[in-house]
Amino acid sequence: MTATRQQLDAVLDGLARLAGEAFSAADRIQAAVGAQLGDGLRPTRDDLALVEPVATEVLTAAESNIEGVGFVVAAGLMPEARLWLEWFVRDRHGRASRLEVHPDPLDTGLQDYEQLPWYAVPRTSRARHVTGPYLDSLCSEDYMLTFTQPMTVNGTFLGVSGADITVRAAERTLLPILRSIASPVAVVNSQGRTLISNTGALLCGELVGRPVDELSALSLPGIPLHVVALDERR
Repeated sequence: MTATRQQLDAVLDGLARLAGEAFSAADRIQAAVGAQLGDGLRPTRDDLALVEPVATEVLTAAESNIEGVGFVVAAGLMPEARLWLEWFVRDRHGRASRLEVHPDPLDTGLQDYEQLPWYAVPRTSRARHVTGPYLDSLCSEDYMLTFTQPMTVNGTFLGVSGADITVRAAERTLLPILRSIASPVAVVNSQGRTLISNTGALLCGELVGRPVDELSALSLPGIPLHVVALDERR
């Protein structure tokens, strides 16, 4: 027996709520940067001043699934430093805390994010992207999903705004739905790597074994996450 379309739609709806929460936060961050920046094309640290209060509201909101949120400046665009992350995370006390990855004005030791997919894909595609699940060694040591979108002004790429949601938080939303389905179902990324499933046969990060386009999959428009009926994969 395979999952019904109605059952898969229920999982997709839960996934849409998570993506909506993340991209709503990214929209708010982008609006804050835009309000301070005006028509300028080279953001300074002062232009990012409104990111922190918005991030604090997002991270401390009741029942928020967001673990981190902020803005990443396009490499080479900021006068003060070649690389800059204006990023905030929820600390162990539930408060918003700045992610400190800038040991000096020349950003020595800061990992070059230009090739990382959460930055590189939106920069190239000019579209929203979801990276993960991956082990976030920089912020939390948790398995993470990072939702990012590009910010452009008059065609110039200024950077990406985004939000992090842990796999644990995604499980709180999706597992109750998945457990109500008797047949195997999983949420996977476009590479077929598992975010979450209702079977112990597939754990977070494991591949489903067949390309996503060969499976019975439902997808969110423009988002590389898919709900698949697993018993059709063999």
